[in-house]
Amino acid sequence: MAAPTAPGAARIVGSLVMEIETELEGLVAGTGDRIREEIPEFRRVPVDALARAIRGNMQRALTALRDLRPPTDAELEQAAAIGRERAEQGLTVDAVLHAYRISISAVWSRFGEVARERGADVASVLAFSETLWLWADAVMDIVAAAHREVELEQAREEQQRRDAFVLALLTGTLTASELRRDSATHGLDADREYVPFRARANAHRVASALAGDGGLVIALDRDLAGIAPRAPAAVPGVACGVGPPARLADVAHAFAVASRALQTAVAFGQEGTFSLADLSIRPAILADAPLGDAFAARYLEPLDALGRMGADLDTTLRAWFDQEMRIEETARVLHLHPNTLRHRLRRFEQVTGASLRDPRHLVELWWALERRRLAG
Repeated sequence: MAAPTAPGAARIVGSLVMEIETELEGLVAGTGDRIREEIPEFRRVPVDALARAIRGNMQRALTALRDLRPPTDAELEQAAAIGRERAEQGLTVDAVLHAYRISISAVWSRFGEVARERGADVASVLAFSETLWLWADAVMDIVAAAHREVELEQAREEQQRRDAFVLALLTGTLTASELRRDSATHGLDADREYVPFRARANAHRVASALAGDGGLVIALDRDLAGIAPRAPAAVPGVACGVGPPARLADVAHAFAVASRALQTAVAFGQEGTFSLADLSIRPAILADAPLGDAFAARYLEPLDALGRMGADLDTTLRAWFDQEMRIEETARVLHLHPNTLRHRLRRFEQVTGASLRDPRHLVELWWALERRRLAG
């Protein structure tokens, strides 16, 4: 609200404002020229459209100033509409507020000239000044809020369009024409190769680390999924599956591979970034449960019948594989004498009839151990 004014100030201010209103068109034209000169963004706005907006702003301001009052709700809504329109035109909020300040300064400057010419008293000038800047503050707050509201809505809509595009890309539901059009819209090159990925993570900070510069990522069920220019680096605490590099038209198939790699890594408690090849035969172990169960029956169930000795043999075999079948290292890990370890391995061979020198038996035994790890 404006401060109380001296007697007669409202009348004097009103007469000066009416004089300014008679020369409004010249004031509008000069203000438009200055805005276009100082704020390049406004050069995209047609001259007539900018003049209409300036004229409306000044008319509303002068009407309020004539009575030394704050803006009405209707006037604030008109200001908000302009803020929304400018946001939709792509002008920044800083540019819009700068333009408002130029318009208000033009009104203030002209009022000062007229007041001096008419010998207006100090109380009248102060009353006008206080009302003008309080009015300007209220209007610009509303303009900025309306502008930012549109910006947020536009950002949400753009994110929704981007997410829909990435999901369609990963699931292979885009037509060739849609792929060409939308990939360019989202800054992708349809002719280059990208690495699809899927990670068991939902933190926003992880999303940018996975996609890197030039990639796109979305939330998909419990995961983060997308494409990146190169395979994502390992992120602590995150399991990530990657598919082979592929052009956008072939990303869906490569993403299915990435999903399988993630599923396998999670099932085996792995952390890091993995391709299917990095996971050895674990994807097959996960997918072919009956075969894994058959190997477990062949190599591990005979151990179960031995009680404590069988449990020790199971632990020994796991450590032996983990240490790449090296006797000395395995014995050190298990705190055993190497000869004790050798005795346990021979005992396994005797109980199962398997040979730990036969590559086929080694693969089947490791498969059985990994399958039991999943089941347990």
